[in-house]
Amino acid sequence: KYPDLKVYIGSSVWRSVEPMHMAALLPLLRDGKRYAYLPQQGDALMERTRGISASLFLRHTPADVWLSLDSDVVGFTKDGIDELVEQAVEYDIVVGIYICRSVSRTYPSSTFRDGQTIEFVGDSTPQPIQWGATGCMAVHRRVFEKMAETMPLLHKTEGKRAFYPFFQTLIYQHEDEPILLSEDFAFCQRAIDLGFTVHANPALRLGHMGPYIYRLEDMAGSVLKPQPLAISKSGRYWRVACEGLTATPEEMGRLPEGKGDEIRKRFENGRGARRQKKKAAGPSGA
Repeated sequence: KYPDLKVYIGSSVWRSVEPMHMAALLPLLRDGKRYAYLPQQGDALMERTRGISASLFLRHTPADVWLSLDSDVVGFTKDGIDELVEQAVEYDIVVGIYICRSVSRTYPSSTFRDGQTIEFVGDSTPQPIQWGATGCMAVHRRVFEKMAETMPLLHKTEGKRAFYPFFQTLIYQHEDEPILLSEDFAFCQRAIDLGFTVHANPALRLGHMGPYIYRLEDMAGSVLKPQPLAISKSGRYWRVACEGLTATPEEMGRLPEGKGDEIRKRFENGRGARRQKKKAAGPSGA
């Protein structure tokens, strides 16, 4: 759709890049005509790191779209990212949805509008949201150009490291109380105040790498397979609706393809199963 579109991948990297992230990133790097990879690192203050990256993009390159892909976000495809950056041409800011790294409190890292439901059924039509997360975010150049007119250029004596505080955190009056917006939400709110929009592409499915303590009970657990979802937000609470389709042991890799029935029969007819049946039947003649 936009064959001459130029994309600046300005990811912020703390210490390392996940191997699965790099595996997903490589197809983009091979497309040197569209993508340039210039990660920003060496700063523990994330709002400053992202601000320096976006300012380098704006002040020192002619690229059209700034793309942020956090080093722990995985599972994206080149076709999906191609569509995301092209959508930014029309929709200003477009994100891919991924969840926060928690088992007990799991919800999207981008926040929907109150009362909003988004269906994740493979339709890539961008859906308006309240604020987006920078773990997978495409921003058109015009957003930074307009925002730069409203703020000072900081650290001018540091040459190329001089930057606009696009991502400075923000105290925001939300409903009945003030809250602190993280650097990505604060950026989105500033853009909204300037008349721009924030959207999500529901077809882009992403993973978020994080720590997890594996237990013996995981052997008995089931895993939901990728399927259509409807995610809703009401106030501080989230709800997800789906069919609950679980992956088979073969799909999960626990059993080899085509041999599941054979292996199950081993357990059903094996020595251990016969002992259990005999024990359940009680003493002979009882």
